[in-house]
Amino acid sequence: MEPITTALAAVSAASSAISFIKARVNDVQSVSELSGQISTLFSAQKVLNEKRNEQAGVGVDVSFRGSIDAVLEAKRLNEEMQQISQLINMRWPKPANQPSTWQEILNHHNEALRQQKAARQAAMREKARKSQELEETLKAVALIAFVIVVALVLFVFMFAAIARSAMDEIVL
Repeated sequence: MEPITTALAAVSAASSAISFIKARVNDVQSVSELSGQISTLFSAQKVLNEKRNEQAGVGVDVSFRGSIDAVLEAKRLNEEMQQISQLINMRWPKPANQPSTWQEILNHHNEALRQQKAARQAAMREKARKSQELEETLKAVALIAFVIVVALVLFVFMFAAIARSAMDEIVL
């Protein structure tokens, strides 16, 4: 997908999620009933940030309008998420000494992202370890094969030398 199409899809998904949450926040019994839409918001925010960062890294080819649109959409999404956080915190209030419901959602989301990152890094380390292990095994097999070939060549030369010396003794 092109960056603009991806960004537009993210904005569209975020808009529908925002509308759903605003319409249903007072009707649902639990925050978990809104989790899919909140997850969509986080995903859309991530996509918009990635696209904005990609455009920032690109040289002169980026139009000013496209970069301005990306910044404005990100700002609008942040405002909408602020409103959503207020709606959720008003619907499910917490005592002052505890983190708000929205803060708990953010903490959970950030922890899930950290776990995903850690799992990816662990998988990469495991893949590198297995690759290193395979490389060491191949080196060991090559060394053993080389030693066997050298030993066979030496045996052939030794038997040839013995046969030649035996032929020389018989001729005398």
